[in-house]
Amino acid sequence: EGNTNISGVTVVFRAGEQEQTPPEGFESSGSETVLGTEVKYDTPITRTITSANIDRLRFTFGVQALVETTSKGDRNPSEVRLLVQIQRNGGWVTEKDITIKGKTTSQYLASVVVGNLPPRPFNIRMRRMTPDSTTDQLQNKTLWSSYTEIIDVKQCYPNTALVGVQVDSEHFGSQQVSRNYHLRGRILQVPSNYNPQTRQYSGIWDGTFKPAYSNNMAWCLWDMLTHPRYGMGKRLGAADVDKWALYVIGQHCDQSVPDGSGGTEPRITCNAYLTTQRKAWDVLSDFCSAMRCMPVWNGQTLTFVQDRPSDKVWTYNRSNVVMPDDGAPFRYSFSALKDRHNAVEVNWIDPNNGQETATELVED
Repeated sequence: EGNTNISGVTVVFRAGEQEQTPPEGFESSGSETVLGTEVKYDTPITRTITSANIDRLRFTFGVQALVETTSKGDRNPSEVRLLVQIQRNGGWVTEKDITIKGKTTSQYLASVVVGNLPPRPFNIRMRRMTPDSTTDQLQNKTLWSSYTEIIDVKQCYPNTALVGVQVDSEHFGSQQVSRNYHLRGRILQVPSNYNPQTRQYSGIWDGTFKPAYSNNMAWCLWDMLTHPRYGMGKRLGAADVDKWALYVIGQHCDQSVPDGSGGTEPRITCNAYLTTQRKAWDVLSDFCSAMRCMPVWNGQTLTFVQDRPSDKVWTYNRSNVVMPDDGAPFRYSFSALKDRHNAVEVNWIDPNNGQETATELVED
């Protein structure tokens, strides 16, 4: 419905347009370096900053636990003191003097931001001023969780779909917030006479396209082949790909087949995302194999041959073949029974089990 059911959360969404506006509330971007290192008394942890374009640093630190247990079993609050320091002109300067007070039996993290940074490179360090505990009755271990290099600039992230989430720490404390997204994917170019919602084709296609969301495998392949930014469009033009062959293949993919639960579903759909750079031919072959087809360069265009039922091209029988001397015009050969496969294990993403990979055994 577009409404949040949890208070203290603000969400900003951008659909990935070329000229989208910067997300409100995100006037900076940061690169976090995770440390997770314990900070002990008189043993500061030091790191070097070399990035030339950063404007500020965020230090994230805290305690593993902070509680003092008396001999009677009472649990009392305690405190620790930390210093955030930056090396300026050869000497260490304290930027933040932090005292963490309270009582907790689990990890607690906080953060501070430091600006007015010195010329690069320079060193930063986290220093503990409270002596380390020497007894199990006092738990006050401190850690430097991470530091984040921040650039103060409004970015619109063109051609990138993104979600920005702001969480109120008063509602969630220092716990990590888990986020899950249901991705539909790109807006594709599909035939102008095609309704991707109903998977129906009206009339005769004139060869033109329109933008729409579709998980039809043929048009996902067309998008990858012709798109100039993320696909092969700088190498292949629209005239170099046989769209008419893909049109027939797309119709075959959209045909309804039994879903095994009493209903029907499209024969072949594409719900995938590319996360790594690979050779173009390998990706093309993977897409085609999912549609049971092969890419073929015929000398002028990239066309496709699909394994699907089709009308017979010619009928051969005894009346139109040359009869050999032994009178047997047709000879048949078969593979050995031991070489014939009658079972296959299919790995697939199960939407009813948290999108986890499941294995299905199919026997013939």
